[in-house]
Amino acid sequence: MSYSFHVRVEAVREFSAVAIWYDKQRKGLGHRFLDELQRCFTFIRSNPYGYQLRKGDFRHAALDDFPYRVVFKVKGNQVFVYQVRHTNRKPSKRFGP
Repeated sequence: MSYSFHVRVEAVREFSAVAIWYDKQRKGLGHRFLDELQRCFTFIRSNPYGYQLRKGDFRHAALDDFPYRVVFKVKGNQVFVYQVRHTNRKPSKRFGP
C-alpha cells in the first residue's frame, strides 16, 4: 500500500529549529540531523503500522543517532507527522511520553 505523507507546520518549525541549533554547535551537524530525520520519515512511510501505539492513535519512531522521536498518526492511507520531540521532554498529555 502506498501512503501519502503529511508533516504539520508545527513539526516543521520544531525540527527546523533543532537543525539550526545543532549546526550552531558544530558545522554540518544540523544537516546530519535532517538526513537522519528524512531516513526516519522514509521508514515510517514504508511501514507506518510497524511502530507501536504509544497514546491513543499516536505512534512514535525514534531517530538512530539523535535523541529525538517522530510522533505520527496513520489514517487510512495517510500518515500525519504531528511532532518531532526530544526524548527527554516532559511527556505530552496529547502525544504521550
